[in-house]
Amino acid sequence: MLGALMLAALTFNTAENLPVGLLELISDDLRMSLSAVGLLVTGYGVTVAIASVPLAHVVRAVPRRYVLMGLLAALVVSSLVAALAASYRLLLVTRLLTALAQALFWAVTGPVAVGLFAPEVRGRVVGALSVAGSLALALGVPAGTWLGQLAGVSITGAFLDRFPQSALAAAVATQAVGMLGLYAFGAHQVAAVVFLMLMGGALGPVFMSTQNAMLHCAPGRTDIALAANSGAYNAGIAAGAALGALVLPLAEVRGTFLAGGATDRWVLHGPPRRRAATCAPSSTMPMRNTDS
Repeated sequence: MLGALMLAALTFNTAENLPVGLLELISDDLRMSLSAVGLLVTGYGVTVAIASVPLAHVVRAVPRRYVLMGLLAALVVSSLVAALAASYRLLLVTRLLTALAQALFWAVTGPVAVGLFAPEVRGRVVGALSVAGSLALALGVPAGTWLGQLAGVSITGAFLDRFPQSALAAAVATQAVGMLGLYAFGAHQVAAVVFLMLMGGALGPVFMSTQNAMLHCAPGRTDIALAANSGAYNAGIAAGAALGALVLPLAEVRGTFLAGGATDRWVLHGPPRRRAATCAPSSTMPMRNTDS
């Protein structure tokens, strides 16, 4: 069952990120500007951010297995239509439909997966799902980044079970070091590879650490909590894309790494960290099971 959920996570994340490397091809094929084609990515993130919690609330009483089957069917149909789309408008609609499916997918998958295992290995279960997501993120990316992501989520799964409160801070700090290092030393090839691996290796652990925290903080309504986490994650993607678009013309590529690293540093030392500390994880908290 966990293997099937991992495969589903791999499929959804691949569908989400596939257009990133195809923007120019799509732009030429549909004769649209790159900025318009970019909406296929940013529009996806905004849709997930807005729809995650409302959709999770609507289907809260529906058995999880039926929800998962419906989501996978929606992914298949929307992907087939997207592959055959001859117009930008139709392609955008199919992307938004896929985004709606993914908005609910992560809210459902986490509680189902961790509910199959004992609470003391919950972090490793979340880590297994994140491995699948990181594999999808790494398709078409240099092998160094892929190895960094895979190692990062594998190690973090065990780290979450032992030190759940420290895992998120460690992941964000690693990401900050990677981005600030790329800003300072990105012109040197070897250093750029090292810091790129640090940044890439932290992507999966950041998401899985926040997921694990949500499972502990909201044990009675994990689907809504994970929907909020997924929505916030995708809101960050959209906000990061917007920030990058503003910084790039002013400070070039290296400036975007400085902006990202500074944002991570604010997360580590600002109000979000102090608020998160008020929720003390407990491995004995019960899980809500709606798969009946």
